[in-house]
Amino acid sequence: MRKYIYYIAAFAALILSSCSEMMNDALDAEVVAPIKVAYKIDIKNFTAPDGSAATAPADWYSNLEVVFNNFSEGIETNVKVGADGVAMAEVIPGIYNITVRSTQKYNGKSYIINGLAQNVALTEAVTSPSDKYAISIQPLLGSPLCIREMYYAGSLGGYFRDQFYEVYNNGEEVVYLDHICLAHLVPEYATTSLPEWPAEDGVDKYAYAVTLWQIKGDGDDYPLQPGESIVIAQEAADHTKIETWAGFGIVDTSKVEWECWAGNEQRINEEVPDLPYVFWSGYINKMQWLTSVDGSAMALYQPGQNLEFGSDYWQLGVTTQKKVGSGGQQYVRIPVGDIFDAVECIPTSADLDMKRIPGILDSGATSVDGYYNGKSVSRKVIDYREDGTPIFQDTNNSTDDFEVFDSPVIRRHDVKRPAWSPWAE
Repeated sequence: MRKYIYYIAAFAALILSSCSEMMNDALDAEVVAPIKVAYKIDIKNFTAPDGSAATAPADWYSNLEVVFNNFSEGIETNVKVGADGVAMAEVIPGIYNITVRSTQKYNGKSYIINGLAQNVALTEAVTSPSDKYAISIQPLLGSPLCIREMYYAGSLGGYFRDQFYEVYNNGEEVVYLDHICLAHLVPEYATTSLPEWPAEDGVDKYAYAVTLWQIKGDGDDYPLQPGESIVIAQEAADHTKIETWAGFGIVDTSKVEWECWAGNEQRINEEVPDLPYVFWSGYINKMQWLTSVDGSAMALYQPGQNLEFGSDYWQLGVTTQKKVGSGGQQYVRIPVGDIFDAVECIPTSADLDMKRIPGILDSGATSVDGYYNGKSVSRKVIDYREDGTPIFQDTNNSTDDFEVFDSPVIRRHDVKRPAWSPWAE
């Protein structure tokens, strides 16, 4: 019995010794102290509704909130902006995405205030703001035209021919779709290694596209009334009935307004017009239209005229641009003021450090969190018009504006089809 008591006492002593060592180790561990950071928010002059130059009213700053996101640690810090335009935050040292997002009124019109500083190293205290620790924001007049639903990820079995993008009039006045381009932005695939553009282009002044498809018209051929949408599909077909090596599609896109399957005579739907390429960069297979099943960054761009690839319109430094140190390949250079809407799609919702486009266009991103899962993203409904058509959320922050659905639906929420559509009743 005494032997057992001895063993028990020895075991207890060992445990107490180990606990003591662990406590000492914990006491000796380095404590990560938070640092104070002063970050400047600078709202640039903008164009007022009457066309004159305008300065941001002082109360815009008091309504702004800055978000410091440390994705590696899963920490989010929200702070208000002071009257001097400076946000004072207390954060732990690390790498941050810093965002500003708001909608403000000026002379009865809504302006979107979005800014993003990406992958900023905050490792020591910043006692006063500087150009290094600042976000410069160009207010954008809210656009009535938006990308409403995107089905890009493909369905189970690896089928992707039923991809589609739906464009919606979210405003209160008619919008003419003539000359509107659907732009596939650079980089084509989400990445943390972003291209560097020439310094003269500035920061957040341009977006760059690898491919453009355009709705060509005379200026008033394609009116889109409030509450109406058009659908652009990769291939206009009933994909629920097409068997391929990979399985079956899940969407019937045979009655959309445009398809982008231009070149393969055996697969063209003669009842649905083609949306032509008007620009592409590098190699492209004209027999098909593909956007990444991991998610692409897409934009609605209005150049104000019908475009032709190879024409004098495309000039380096004006309408095209080359990446720094990338050789001779050119991309479409798009002023952000000519973009109606832009949406960033990323592989998973945890990949916000892979954002590609200026934060003033989209300060967030959306995702179906995978590929070949049959899911789509669709804007959230925030209200309804008197005629029953929905009004969708559009704050230029796709993280908040979109929700994920288990299956895609064309003209979800009783959205209307335009009267000129080949399939209008």
